[in-house]
Amino acid sequence: MAFLREIFSDATSNLSHDLRNFSIQERRPVKITVPITSSSHHMELNVNLEPNAKYALMGLVKEISTEYAITPEVSNINFKSDYKVLVLYEVDKAADNIQHMIKWIIDRYSDICKLIVCCEDDADILEPVKNRFKVINIDAPPTHEIMDVLIQIAKQEEIDLSMNFAAKIATKSKQNLRKAIMALEACRAHNYPFSEEQPIPLGWEEIIIEVSAEILADPSYSRLFSIRGKLQKLLVDFVHPKLILRKLVEQLLKGIESSLKRELFYWHAYYDKRLPPGTTALLKLEEFVAKFMSIYRKSSSGRQIV
Repeated sequence: MAFLREIFSDATSNLSHDLRNFSIQERRPVKITVPITSSSHHMELNVNLEPNAKYALMGLVKEISTEYAITPEVSNINFKSDYKVLVLYEVDKAADNIQHMIKWIIDRYSDICKLIVCCEDDADILEPVKNRFKVINIDAPPTHEIMDVLIQIAKQEEIDLSMNFAAKIATKSKQNLRKAIMALEACRAHNYPFSEEQPIPLGWEEIIIEVSAEILADPSYSRLFSIRGKLQKLLVDFVHPKLILRKLVEQLLKGIESSLKRELFYWHAYYDKRLPPGTTALLKLEEFVAKFMSIYRKSSSGRQIV
């Protein structure tokens, strides 16, 4: 994102989260719906978490090629760039056909579509793909830099955070700044003022992202059982129930139609007031998920999802 801001200034900070519909032609015409994060200059897609990433990529490239296919009679050099950027996350964890498609996009559409491919380990990126990119390795921040960020956040939020507790969070995060910030948020929700002995939850945000993806992909009662186990693990790891609910709603909002958002806000407020503390909140969280699944199934009955 810093790289994009350097190119396009602050325009890439105005993000929107929308559902895009793509038509695919296989044995029979099918329409799929994929959540896309975008600005006026770029689009983002997690090709590992999104089961329809292959079709979404094809649809996005087609959309870009259509947008930039017409050469304007008057130069638009002062109004927009002549290309769009696709930012793809977790490419190293995605299926090989995704990487082959990336190579195809570069070979055919590199003049109008630039790609930024993000991964944890480029050893899992196919050589024919890697050879077409400039590889930039970004080192993890050292512990003292993570501490500085946590202390700065605490000052902005008017939270009392000792150097010792900041060091404890930074050390436990193993140089992952995002996890450290999320751990600070979870600690604040669980117990404040902080205690040097209180638990520090890590990795809880990834679990909530997985849960939301599962709900949107399969809003069935059979899926609810596996989701229940993940919610229980979060509560046992001392993640505050209200924080779980809020983050889950944030993720679900990115993957639903605008017509459902008002209803989701309503049920968020309804259950937020009724959540008991600690692990006893599991039943209410499960009720919320079941309620949303029911609403989502009804809204999806009129369209086909693969």
